[in-house]
Amino acid sequence: MDCRPFRAEPLESAAVTSPNGAAILEPGASPLACRSQSVLTLLCSYALAHLAVIFICSGIAAAAGPPAERYSLSNGAHLIVSEQHALPLVVMQILIDAGSRRDPRGQEGVANLTADLLTEGTRKRTASEISQAFDFIGASYSTSADTEYAVLALTVLRKDFDTGLGLLADLLQHPSFPEAEVGRRREAALARMKAGEDDPGEVAERVFVKTLFAGEPYGHQVIGTPEAVGKLTRKEVIAFYAQQYHPSGSIITAVGDISAPEVRDRMEEALRDWNKGTVASFQYPAAPAGHAQTVTVDKPITQANIILGQRGVARDNPDYYALQVMSYILGGGGFSSRLFDNIRIKAGLAYSVASFFTVNKAAGSFQVVMQTKNESTNDAIQRACSEIERIRQEPVSDDEVRDAKLYLTGSFPLKLDSSSKIAGFLAQVEFFDLGVDYADTYMQRINAVTKEDVQRVAQRYLHPEQMDLVVVSNLSEVHASPAPACTTN
Repeated sequence: MDCRPFRAEPLESAAVTSPNGAAILEPGASPLACRSQSVLTLLCSYALAHLAVIFICSGIAAAAGPPAERYSLSNGAHLIVSEQHALPLVVMQILIDAGSRRDPRGQEGVANLTADLLTEGTRKRTASEISQAFDFIGASYSTSADTEYAVLALTVLRKDFDTGLGLLADLLQHPSFPEAEVGRRREAALARMKAGEDDPGEVAERVFVKTLFAGEPYGHQVIGTPEAVGKLTRKEVIAFYAQQYHPSGSIITAVGDISAPEVRDRMEEALRDWNKGTVASFQYPAAPAGHAQTVTVDKPITQANIILGQRGVARDNPDYYALQVMSYILGGGGFSSRLFDNIRIKAGLAYSVASFFTVNKAAGSFQVVMQTKNESTNDAIQRACSEIERIRQEPVSDDEVRDAKLYLTGSFPLKLDSSSKIAGFLAQVEFFDLGVDYADTYMQRINAVTKEDVQRVAQRYLHPEQMDLVVVSNLSEVHASPAPACTTN
């Protein structure tokens, strides 16, 4: 059997990613790594990568989820504890339904600003004192917001768990949102957005999201918009915190060298001051009927940045697993994907090309993303359209389905190769209501996908004639105006 080069990509990132490009069950840029990278960590990562290669080459498809105990705290929070006693560390994440989809109209970016400010002062401590307290015990910590939720994260030595938990609980329950820090963080966000204007890929993604989800909760980047962020004040931040940061429905995961009953007792005590209000239920608005749009952005660059796509599916869609296999074959499989083969290998047009689905609580997007020379823009677009149409009309091969399954199942162990990944995995499995047996049944569901399933979901969910197109390029070098959408003969 041909064992192709293995790419050490965690989770389902070859096929399905989050709006920020991370795999949907992968924790974000991890604040959970130890302060120093030990030789043991590197050796373990190396061994796990090679273990995944063995899985792919041998077709082994057995998995078992991490052991976990589940509790409901008296304040309404969900607690999941996985005992992992190999190292004297504890990793914890607190996931709260306070992501950017909750941003009020005209306040796009307030969820991100609120999460950023949690570390900038509490009733008891200044930002400097918070940093010094965590540094004193050698702990790492972070707060962040994503599209769906906000996360507070901590990694701490077992012996300092009580101290670290107390500090994190202080950030969560008693933020003071100092006026000076609100202004500083607001200006930092505006500066990041300004800098992003020089990144054609970032510009293309921002324009695509705004075009596809115009006026909807998913219609802006997590960081917000310059117009809205520039007007945010401490008043809006305090109001957002008061409305969204409640224990009811929040998810706490603790992974490491600690007993589950002990964590439960410590959490009950540490979070006793958390506001017990209820977060309003969230109902994503019905998607309006739309038509394919083409948006061009003129920039003095030599490579066109192109996004072709449409509305996708929600995470609870029963066809999720078939879509993973289909997406891997079409454009998620790197060097082995059809888009890469057609556009990069055969035609030599694109420096990079890939396709993927973003999946959220509500329907995300399907995207083909590529970069090519300005003058080859239209040729690359039409080749992408032809591959989308081909996977809809022609059955995929047995070999393509087999290779996709081997990759998706073989790389599964990398989802759980560290305590930080386990903590994020457990939190998101709970958040998306995937079931306590998700880790045990994932491979079975992938292996159950047939080539008939692949064609069926391609026909059902890919609609070339409805796809929006965003092109960021030097338009004077594009030989003809980009087509408004894929056309069918």
